[in-house]
Amino acid sequence: MKIKRWNLKIFTAVVFIYFAVLSLLLGYNADDYWWGGVKSLYSYLTGPMFFNYDGRYVGDGLAIIGMHYPILAALIYGMTLSIIIYSIYSLTKRLDLMIGTFVAILIMPRGIFAQTIGWKAGFFNYALSIVSKVNKLPLYNLIAVCIILFFGSFMSEPITLTILIDTLVLIFVANFLKKSVVKDFFYFFFFSLLGTIAMFANRGYWKNTGVHKYSLGASIPQILLQLRSEYILIFILGLCVSLFILKRSGNSHLPYVLAGFDILVFVLAVVSDKIVLFNKISRLSNYLVILCLGVSIIVFFCNYNLLNKDEFWISLFLVLNAFASIIPYIVVSPFGPRSMLCFYILMVIFSFYLVAISNSLTRKCFIILISCMAFLYGSFILFKANQINVAKTRNSALIEYQVKNKTYIANNNRFYYVQIPNTDMWWNPRLQTHDDPIISYYKIPNTTVGKLVPWYEVKNISSNQGELLFKKAKKLVK
Repeated sequence: MKIKRWNLKIFTAVVFIYFAVLSLLLGYNADDYWWGGVKSLYSYLTGPMFFNYDGRYVGDGLAIIGMHYPILAALIYGMTLSIIIYSIYSLTKRLDLMIGTFVAILIMPRGIFAQTIGWKAGFFNYALSIVSKVNKLPLYNLIAVCIILFFGSFMSEPITLTILIDTLVLIFVANFLKKSVVKDFFYFFFFSLLGTIAMFANRGYWKNTGVHKYSLGASIPQILLQLRSEYILIFILGLCVSLFILKRSGNSHLPYVLAGFDILVFVLAVVSDKIVLFNKISRLSNYLVILCLGVSIIVFFCNYNLLNKDEFWISLFLVLNAFASIIPYIVVSPFGPRSMLCFYILMVIFSFYLVAISNSLTRKCFIILISCMAFLYGSFILFKANQINVAKTRNSALIEYQVKNKTYIANNNRFYYVQIPNTDMWWNPRLQTHDDPIISYYKIPNTTVGKLVPWYEVKNISSNQGELLFKKAKKLVK
């Protein structure tokens, strides 16, 4: 038992350090530079933007702090993702599934990864807010949970609404499971309600600013497209449901049929994703992936008699919360891959919870396999992140040198930027040669014409040699 506890502590520490380092290597992107232009948290809290932009007071405030203090941002990254990954252990008491959750986060669809892990502002609003949801699975200190629920309401609008709904559902469920905690859940509802009111009281939601738009059904095609991109998760979910039914019921037909359909859909999705020539297969797989998700969920709950009372409510809580996190986007936009993070995380937890309650995959070979995957893919992600870091540090040095010495005046308004590689790991909707947030942050004249320098051509030049970087860029790009 002591060895298991030490393994848990060591792995949790490794997860914390890993994501803290990953945060430092990935650096800043896109709107991070807008928030970096705000001089301090105090100027944000006392300025006109606070009550007139949006109600993500905590997320926006942390984006400002994170831009000015990278080490603090890295610590928040590590702590947040450690808590999310630990939540599966708190449910299952299985370290191997905790390692599996770590791998699942690393292999999430690149769009979600880039807009959350690879984008500080996205992370503080969409990833950090998930802590307020997964922390309700075990019941912690009453005051601490109330504080988490209140401040957790100031990061992402859909999650704010689902937190409020969650507390009402918990009050209802507690009447069946444990009436002694109903009073505590009323406190949770009260603080969630206060947070929701405070968030949506912001004038940014009631003015025609173009930031928040309301249109019934406008985001449905994008939601379906993002669900289709999660075919790996849906494949794993289908297998976990099949495994659960096979272990609990002994039914030799249904789980195999479901698993067969799941594998067929997965193969079609892989083929259409990697080989774009198969247009008909691509269109078919789009529908089949979503159908596979629906079938897996329906088949599972149709076999609710295989669950005890606690297992049923925990499963229902995870699934309903996952779908509730994307339902508001049916009427609210903008919608992007980042909006799917909560759905992805909760469905991963649900899938591994099914593995745990069916007492499956307990052999040492599975633990060794999942540990090897974590090490190899984790190392690969760090390798790519380091390439990004090398490019970004050179880019910052090159920009600062040109701004300081006004080299563009004698260079036909040419302004050089180091090209940032691995764009699937970080998010920016703008061209690297004309990135408005960076232009504003570094005070680059708008009259300049951006030119890209291949990062691998300057990677061996130190980031403190701005002049040498400029000479190299000028030589490379005519």
